[in-house]
Amino acid sequence: MKRYIVILLVLFSFVYSYAQENIREINIVHWNDFHARNEPYKTSKKKEGEVINYYIGGTGSMLGYLNKYRNKNSLVMHGGDDFQGSPISSITKGKSQVELMNLYGIDAFVVGNHEFDYGYQALDSALGMANFDILSGNVYRVKDQKTFGKSYVIKEKNGVKVGIIGVSPIDLKTLTLPKNVEGLEVLNTDSVIAACIKELKSQKCNLIVLLSHCGNDEDKYFAETFHRDIDVIIGGHSHTPIFKPQIVDGVLICQAGSYGKYIGKIDMKVDIDKDTVVSYFGFLKETVLDSNIFDKKAGEKVDGMIAAIEPEMKKVIGTLETPWKKDNCGQWTADALRSMFKTDVAFMNAGSIRKDLPKGDITVGDIWEINPFGNSIVTFKIKGSTLKKMMANNITKAMKDETLNDYDMIIISGMKIKIDGSQKNPKNPEDIIVSIKLDGKNLDPDKTYTVCTNSYTASQAKKYFGNFGVELDVTDTNVIDRDALMDAVKEQKVINSVYEKRVVDEK
Repeated sequence: MKRYIVILLVLFSFVYSYAQENIREINIVHWNDFHARNEPYKTSKKKEGEVINYYIGGTGSMLGYLNKYRNKNSLVMHGGDDFQGSPISSITKGKSQVELMNLYGIDAFVVGNHEFDYGYQALDSALGMANFDILSGNVYRVKDQKTFGKSYVIKEKNGVKVGIIGVSPIDLKTLTLPKNVEGLEVLNTDSVIAACIKELKSQKCNLIVLLSHCGNDEDKYFAETFHRDIDVIIGGHSHTPIFKPQIVDGVLICQAGSYGKYIGKIDMKVDIDKDTVVSYFGFLKETVLDSNIFDKKAGEKVDGMIAAIEPEMKKVIGTLETPWKKDNCGQWTADALRSMFKTDVAFMNAGSIRKDLPKGDITVGDIWEINPFGNSIVTFKIKGSTLKKMMANNITKAMKDETLNDYDMIIISGMKIKIDGSQKNPKNPEDIIVSIKLDGKNLDPDKTYTVCTNSYTASQAKKYFGNFGVELDVTDTNVIDRDALMDAVKEQKVINSVYEKRVVDEK
C-alpha cells in the first residue's frame, strides 16, 4: 500500500512541478522566397528508379496547407521575397502579391530585396494594401527619418508574449538597381537587433523571434551573436530548405526553401516563467497538389488575375530542341545580346536566369518567367588590359569562395579563357590567366573593346569584377532585356543551345 502511495505522490509531484513551470504550447507556420509562383508548377523525383512528375505550390496549395497545419496557437510568418518571378507580379508592380498575401492571415512579413525591384515608391503603393504587419528595421528612409517597415511587433498566443524583429538584407544596395533604393540606407543590423532586443525584454516578452531575409550564413552569425536573447530565427533569402531546425548556440534556425515548394512549421513548448523553449519539433511539408487541401477560392482568385494576361502570355514564339538550364540558357542569352547589339563581348549575371524550361514550345510567358527583372541593356567600351583584370578578379573570386552563390557568377559571350587553376590564391589575380581569345585572336591589352550587359550587372560591377581601376561609362540602350530576348527567339525560331565551356582550366 505504501508503495502505491509513494508512486501517487511522485506522479502528483511531477504534475504539480510541470504546472508550476507554466508551460505553454505555441507554433510558427512559415515560408519564404515565394517569388510570385502563384500557380501550381510541375516538378519531379525519382522513386525506385522511376521518374515521377507531379505538381506542387501555388497560392491555393500554400493557403490550403497553411490552413491544415495552423491552429489557435499559431503565428504565421513570411520570410520575404514574395515579389518577382511571374508576369503578373511585374505587370502590377507587386500589387498582385500583396492582394494574395492578404488571404493568408500573416502575423509578420519581412521585406526582402526583390520587393524593391520595382522601386521603393511602387513598393510603398503595394504595401499600402497590406492587412499584415510589415517589418524592415534596418532599412532607413533618410528623408522621412524612419525605418522602411516596423523594427518589431509583439504578438500574443496562448499566453506567450512573442516579440518579432524583422531585418532585410544587409547588402540590399548591391541586390537591386541603385535607382530602386535611392534615399534609403541600410543601418548597422547588429545595432538594430540589439536595440530591439532591449525594448522587447523591457516589455516582458517570453519569446524573441528574428524574422530575417539575410540568408542562412548570416542567420548563423546572428544566432552566435545574440544567442543569449534570440530564441528562434525564421529565415529567407538563401532559398535553403531546412528540414529540421538547425541549432546554433541554442537558437533554432528555420527556413522553408523557395517557390512555395515547402511550408514549414515549428511546434514549441515555452516556459513563460523562465522565457525558455523547453522542447520543439520542426519540419517542412512539401506542398503537393491535393484537391482535398487546395484552397479553391484562392485558386480562383489567381485564375482571375491570370486570365486578363493569359492570351498574350500563351503566344508561342519559338521552339526549344534542348532543355534550358541556367548554364546553357545563360550562354544563349549572352550570345543573343552580343549579336543583337553588335559588341565584342557580352556579360550576363547567372542570377538573371530564374527558370528552367523543358524542350518544346517557347511562349511569351516563358521568357517573362526566365528573365523577369525588366533591366535595360547597356553598352560600354573598355581597354583589353582592363577587361583582363575584370575577368581575373571574377574567376579568382569564384575559386577562393567555395560558398559563392551561383547567382553571382558571370556568364560570358565572345571570349574563350584559359586559366591556371593551380594558383588558388595568387597575389596578382591576373597571374591566373593563361590566355584570352576573342574571335580566335589573343586579347590586345591596348585595344578598346565593346561590351553589352544588363543595367543591374553594370551598376554592380564591383560586386562581380572587384576593383578594376576605372569607372564604367555606360550607354543605356533603353531596350528591356526581356524584350530583346523575345525578339531573338522570334528571329531564331528553332533553338538548340548546348553548354560550351568558355573558361578552361589547363592545370
